[in-house]
Amino acid sequence: MLRFVFRLVGLLFILLIVLVGGIFLLSGERLARLASDQITATLGREVVISDELRPQLFPALGVRTGAFSVAGTRGDAPLATGEGLSVGVDLLGLLSRRVDVKDVTLIAPRLTLIKYADGQTNWSTETEAGRAESAGAGGASAPQRELSLAGLSVQDGTIHYQDAAAGLDLLFEAIDLTASMPSADGPLTASFALVTNGQAASGDVELAALAPLLAGESTDVSIAAQIGKNSVSFLGFVATSGAVTGEFDVSLPTPDTLLALTGGGSAAVPTEVLPIEAKGSVDATAENVAVSGSYGFGTNRLQGPLSVALGDVPFLSAQLAGGDLDLSFLSAEEGSATNDAPAAEGKGWSTDPIDASGLGLLDADIRLEATSIDLGTTAMQNVVAAVTIDNARAVARILQAEAFGGALVGQFVANNRNGLSVAGEMDGKTVAIQSLLTDVAGFDRMRGAGNTQLSFLGVGQSIDQIMRSLSGNGALDIGQGDITGFDLASLFGGSGAADAVGERATTIFQSLSASFTIENGVMRNDDLLISANLFEARGRGDVDLGAQRLDYTIRPEVFENDLTGGLTIPVRIEGPWANLRIYPDLEAVARERLKVEEEKIRAEAEARLEAERQKAEDRANARLEKERQKLENKLENELRKGLGNLFD
Repeated sequence: MLRFVFRLVGLLFILLIVLVGGIFLLSGERLARLASDQITATLGREVVISDELRPQLFPALGVRTGAFSVAGTRGDAPLATGEGLSVGVDLLGLLSRRVDVKDVTLIAPRLTLIKYADGQTNWSTETEAGRAESAGAGGASAPQRELSLAGLSVQDGTIHYQDAAAGLDLLFEAIDLTASMPSADGPLTASFALVTNGQAASGDVELAALAPLLAGESTDVSIAAQIGKNSVSFLGFVATSGAVTGEFDVSLPTPDTLLALTGGGSAAVPTEVLPIEAKGSVDATAENVAVSGSYGFGTNRLQGPLSVALGDVPFLSAQLAGGDLDLSFLSAEEGSATNDAPAAEGKGWSTDPIDASGLGLLDADIRLEATSIDLGTTAMQNVVAAVTIDNARAVARILQAEAFGGALVGQFVANNRNGLSVAGEMDGKTVAIQSLLTDVAGFDRMRGAGNTQLSFLGVGQSIDQIMRSLSGNGALDIGQGDITGFDLASLFGGSGAADAVGERATTIFQSLSASFTIENGVMRNDDLLISANLFEARGRGDVDLGAQRLDYTIRPEVFENDLTGGLTIPVRIEGPWANLRIYPDLEAVARERLKVEEEKIRAEAEARLEAERQKAEDRANARLEKERQKLENKLENELRKGLGNLFD
């Protein structure tokens, strides 16, 4: 398209020669027909110039035309239209058979550029290329006059660009342009201003020479543009082939203005990453863009090389390094709660739809090293991370990090190939449990340091749907720590529920371990073990991650002492996270006491029964013994009598 624009400029010069050279010799109607026929033959499309041609003597000798139009290749919308064209020339040059154009003014021109769904355009065809080349050759031999342009201006111009394949429809209005080119081999300078989507833009461009560009070569260029408060500058080389080499400096304090300018809507960019800045060098072709420099996002700074392979889906490759990165604003946005849920039930997860379409805009392979990354609820130090994106599936891997007070590795996957799904794996060593549970599940009542393992998978188009669909498993192994909300030691020590339950109540433990499974957003645990000075406690129950509710029972096994006598008092934890109810299970206590009493009564009854049985047995034994003695005595007497008669 750029080459075609340059050809239009050359054809404009031909038109000027015809108009100015014949204005005093031919009628307006004939001159308009000659000019129209000349350009129509050159462009291969119909060009119409009205016969409202008239000479002008002030402010410079020249001519002014009426309305003009240039047809598109498909005969639907005209390629270009305008209300008129004003040309001023140098009289002395004209008398010397040299056309020195002093100024050219296009009045309300409208350029309509259309790229159809089949890839064809309304500004170029295969036959047009051949015609343009032949016209260029003929034009070079016909006038053989030196051409200069002291001034070119566009008043209230419009450019309408439509791309059916990409779904683009851009309208640039109120275009004002001033340009100057002393000679075809000399520098071309231009200044412009325009408005699109309600946004104003302006800039200055300077080419070292136009002729090399028209010949397909490169030339020096300097560009400085202002879009609202945003600024862009470039100094280097460009070519019509799309090659660009040079130094750039970009500052975007209001990038939403830039997005609106290009038809990208008014997407809100977090203020924490503003201004967006980039400075460095670029080496680009029509297939690839390579950049090396430094990049700023608010207070965050990154540097390193990156490249983009251009195609239907661009591929970004980067090796970036940064210092202390502040991303704390991300934790404030993620998992935001809805505002219409009852306070007693907790605010709940956000039901706002997640737009993950951005995952399909490019593929990427990015490596990042940072001194630290602040995530709001926690911070990571000495971070080495990698991000890959392939066909709308992104994988962020933590290769090395010191996080939650320990060492952390893992990965997070976001897949938008067939609806959005997220998955993750994490392995932490001696990490801070409170920060970890707050980040993962929004639960902040447990403190301590230990080892963790977690894997999960969730599907949905909102955070609420994802949390309610979670599946996975994990484990905790914590050293010394505490749980706020209840104090088991006070409860067992006789202080009662008033002191043992509440925001200030704390259970201190020496160790805690648990494993769990997750299904349909509900985490199930059956093997919680808490060891403390006065007791051991085992727990089991459900943590409903989707509904943000707990239904859990901790059953202590109290070490026997004078106060407790070894009594077990279960503790119930239930309700929404925002308003947990933590209380001793008195029904269980009553059942426990009844069980103890029953066992005591049973033992006493069995003891009495045993005593009575023993007494009865003793009495029976005594009677038996007495009868045995009597029998023995009788037998002895009988024997003595019998023996006595024997010896008489």
